[in-house]
Amino acid sequence: MAVNYIYYEQPLNELVRTCLRLEYLSSLLDYYLETSKAGSAHAALATLMDILQILDRSDIKTKFIAEFRRYVESFQQFKNNPSVNNRSLKLALDELHHLIELLQPKYGKFAHETREDCFIANIRQYFLTPGGTCNADLPQYHYWLNLSPERQQTYLKHWLVDLDEPYKAVRLLLKLARDTTRESKLIAEEGFYQKTLSPERFCPLVRVALERNSPVYPVMSLGRHRLVIHFYLASINNKPQQAKEDISFILLD
Repeated sequence: MAVNYIYYEQPLNELVRTCLRLEYLSSLLDYYLETSKAGSAHAALATLMDILQILDRSDIKTKFIAEFRRYVESFQQFKNNPSVNNRSLKLALDELHHLIELLQPKYGKFAHETREDCFIANIRQYFLTPGGTCNADLPQYHYWLNLSPERQQTYLKHWLVDLDEPYKAVRLLLKLARDTTRESKLIAEEGFYQKTLSPERFCPLVRVALERNSPVYPVMSLGRHRLVIHFYLASINNKPQQAKEDISFILLD
């Protein structure tokens, strides 16, 4: 039977951290859209507001472009390498070039149309205040919450179309960051592990895999030259304590 793992991820730069947050919010949004439970429409819209808040940064497109160009330069070194599948390499480079063109700042911020939607623009600021979306403060939103689930879904799906572009960039960047890691099976002696990172190797994301039934979780400290991992006992009710026994884990870096 295949071993089931939990993956813990530590980004090396702020763009990858932003992508991890957007990926997490996207999974929440998918869950809320698929359920018809009371409050799911509010939860979905609140998650959309969180996504728009992240995408509101003016520099996020230029950061994506710079990162994708770095991958282009790296991949071009493998051209004419007999051990590399040239067709797969060409497809990867074509996708990178396409996104670089698509993300040019001249086309404005991400999700511009959704951000400028009259309803979204009117209610967005109220989501920043705890309880600000109650019917006393926002009757327009209270009306929307009382629409049929079918109509709510129609509106939500319309607003989400505008997220296709940023999420193409998010999915590609995280795929590249994860697929270019190297896997090592290691032991953390008495719950502690450290490693010197090679300055020649660019590592935007470090991942630690633990068996799902493992009673510990990792806390990673990652700099440009050193990776340090402390493993803590996975107790929810007690103060975190570092494990004292040796821990087997998989490092992907």
